[in-house]
Amino acid sequence: MSQLKVNSIIPVSGVPTGGGGGIIQIKQSFKNDSASTNSSSYSNVSSDLDVTITPTSSSSKILFSGYLYIAGSGAETTFRLKRGSTDIGVSSTLDDNADGSFCIGGSSLYRMANFAFLDSPATTSATTYSIEWRNHAGTMYLNRTWDSGWFHGASATTCYEVSA
Repeated sequence: MSQLKVNSIIPVSGVPTGGGGGIIQIKQSFKNDSASTNSSSYSNVSSDLDVTITPTSSSSKILFSGYLYIAGSGAETTFRLKRGSTDIGVSSTLDDNADGSFCIGGSSLYRMANFAFLDSPATTSATTYSIEWRNHAGTMYLNRTWDSGWFHGASATTCYEVSA
């Protein structure tokens, strides 16, 4: 005899409004080759890390998260999270080009930069999430060590549509 035991069943379209928190869909991008910047102007880290998602409801939220394998020698870099051309999760002052969502820096560093931001795009149109970076000093590398050394990493970004 077969048995099916569950605590709950959530419809494909997510839990009803007011129930909140059901994951409706997940989209991910992955990059395992390298990139670098020494630019003082913001630019896309890599289009390979852009994630396009089409929310099923305008009340849905999008959890944009990821990890970046970053290395630099004497480098300080600011990152901005973007929804289309709109900055998200950034400082409220935005009084200079250096403001961003998060910053890393230091001498001869190797790090995983992790981030997560819960966005409310209020749309059912295809929406692209991306990351920009701007360097303040030195050169910052994605997915490799600053000295072209022995280790290369990988980076990924993920969007989760969360029912409201």
